[in-house]
Amino acid sequence: MEPCVTKIALVTGANKGIGYAIVRNLALRYAQRSSDNPPLTIFLTARDPNRGQESLRKIKQELKSKQILKDENGNVDIKFLRMDLIDEQSIKDVKQILANENGLDILINNAAIASGIGEFDINVVRSTLATNFYVGMLKTLSSPELQKEFSREDLDIDELIGLMKKFENDVENNQWIKEGWPSKAYSVSKVGLNAMTKIFARRADSEGKNILVHACCPGWVATDMGGPNAPRNIDQGAETPIYLALDENVVPETKNGEFWRNKQVVPWN
Repeated sequence: MEPCVTKIALVTGANKGIGYAIVRNLALRYAQRSSDNPPLTIFLTARDPNRGQESLRKIKQELKSKQILKDENGNVDIKFLRMDLIDEQSIKDVKQILANENGLDILINNAAIASGIGEFDINVVRSTLATNFYVGMLKTLSSPELQKEFSREDLDIDELIGLMKKFENDVENNQWIKEGWPSKAYSVSKVGLNAMTKIFARRADSEGKNILVHACCPGWVATDMGGPNAPRNIDQGAETPIYLALDENVVPETKNGEFWRNKQVVPWN
């Protein structure tokens, strides 16, 4: 009998908010599936080791009564990894760990930052793009020309990076309004990430790789970023990411590289 190969999942920005809920509910949903499923190891990642370890302890305590974790003879294990998306060495360290685990089956890139209301300058732009875009809502772009450029079906990764660099340069030179950019670094970073999703999906398809690449919106969720008045809780915000990660029947029937909200494909351009 061949040994059972463990599946590996990694969630970025998982020490709180939606990322925390994704880890917890991913463990629960996976354990509820057929008992024939191979074991799953979920890597909870965060920049701060202390906060990450505390979140890991808290999740394990919450799930203890469910008897789904490896410690209780279940088929799900959760581990912490330090991962800072603007720290190249931490990314290399994680890549090496994943290589030792024979790769990665599920990646949920949840980590993101947003500046405060009214905060906008070149430093905000650089830090936001570094975290939200360079690791991996089109109507937020003021210029129709920019909207068309980002939504081009033949846009490649070098051209996309060139557009994001142009945004940085236009802000640094106080030309961003004239050039059609909004005064919202977060919005531009997410437009870039959605465009990157489509590029990576096309690349996977053209190379014949069985890799699904999708982007999704969790909705307005009550987190540190979303604020206390948001109508959704973190578990509701985690629903679509987990659906995309685990639903092996519905998702492959759709075009790769789509944008999802409420478990449905929606236009982003």
